[in-house]
Order: sequence, then C-alpha cells, then structure tokens
Amino acid sequence: MLNTKLEVVTVGAPDVTALSENEQRIFFETIAARVLELAKERNEL
Repeated sequence: MLNTKLEVVTVGAPDVTALSENEQRIFFETIAARVLELAKERNEL
C-alpha cells in the first residue's frame, strides 16, 4: 500500500472550479502522474 505524505503550499485562495473542464482534467492528471512518479522513485531507493 502506498503511504506518502505531500505538502501543498498555496498562495491566495485557489478555486479549481474556476478552471475549464479541460484545464481541471489536466490539473488532476498532472497531480496523479507526479504522485506516481514519486512513488516509483521511492520504491527504487
């Protein structure tokens, strides 16, 4: 089971709903891809 803690720092009050549907999809796909990259790197250590 993957158990990784990430710290998210925001400036202002982010509102994902202000993005278009396509931008929201890309935003969440990017986060998911990065989490998977970090998990892979961690498992290789």
